[in-house]
Amino acid sequence: MAKKVKVGVIGAGMISAFHLEGYRECSDAEVVAVCDVVADRAKAAAEKYDIPKTFTSAGRMLAMKEIDAVSVCTPNINHMQSTLKALAAGKHVLCEKPIAMNARQAQTMIDATRKAKKKLMIGLNNRFFTGSRFLKKIIEAGKIGKPYYARSLSIRRRGVPGWGVFGQKKLQGGGPLIDLGVHAIDFMWWIMGRPNPVSAYGITFDHLGSSGQGLGDWGVGYNPTEFSVEDMVGGIIRFEDGRALGLDISWAAHTGDLYWMRLFGTKGGVQLMPEFVIYEMEGKTKIDSAPQLGQENQYANEIQHFADCIRRGQQPISPGSQAVVVATMLDGLAKAARTGRVVSLRTA
Repeated sequence: MAKKVKVGVIGAGMISAFHLEGYRECSDAEVVAVCDVVADRAKAAAEKYDIPKTFTSAGRMLAMKEIDAVSVCTPNINHMQSTLKALAAGKHVLCEKPIAMNARQAQTMIDATRKAKKKLMIGLNNRFFTGSRFLKKIIEAGKIGKPYYARSLSIRRRGVPGWGVFGQKKLQGGGPLIDLGVHAIDFMWWIMGRPNPVSAYGITFDHLGSSGQGLGDWGVGYNPTEFSVEDMVGGIIRFEDGRALGLDISWAAHTGDLYWMRLFGTKGGVQLMPEFVIYEMEGKTKIDSAPQLGQENQYANEIQHFADCIRRGQQPISPGSQAVVVATMLDGLAKAARTGRVVSLRTA
């Protein structure tokens, strides 16, 4: 495909802005239509990003023959249905994370993708920033030996989202576990080489979100009376080869904001921060800061990769088939938190 990829965007809320900015930076793709159930929201996005057509019906937009691909930027509850409609209309799909409300829905999407013979890429954007690619090269080169344990922290002191429907379980499927945990799990699992998960244990808490203590820089006006999800989760995933992944995730906690990922290997280790990567190998500690690594927009990288995959017939770095496994791990952690038991993730 030599021409530009023509794109339609379903959903014009907050997350769509990241996609639209990415498409604006991509010389190989062009957004030709945007759809939202709120007409004014679609109109505002169209005016800001010079999009020629707006719709309130996804079906009507998908009937446009010139559209090659779709970005699904809806609340989680609509990810599956929007994706299925787009695939049935013969469009490639970039669906925001998480792939769906649960692994069962995710598998339905994968089955439809195979039937349609189209590409389904999931917006797991942590795979597309400079530090992650730098980290992956170190690990794949064997510099730290075999990674055997990973731990990821994504802690907000007061960071319950004040927009959208993030705090409503029936529309989102969960709180920080499914919102931030999808990144924490996916990124480290991907970095470790995608080992086969066999069990999960998790515990969730809701002490601050429902009492109104989660209000901060991430929003101005969430309603505590509508807050029906957890505000913090801790968990551990065990893999078939004996390795493990631990995580601590929160929207609200009485502590400072913390964002880091650590990976322990048989010959060395790495710590990824937003600003730099610290790693030990060959008996020496080294630090590479983000400016030295080069600053890049991970959403722009993600969008460019999506366009490249369509134009060149390549498989995405973050395909739906891998997101199903991540959804299975998220489901397992949520079930473990409900039951207080270790949950098996084995499929056979």
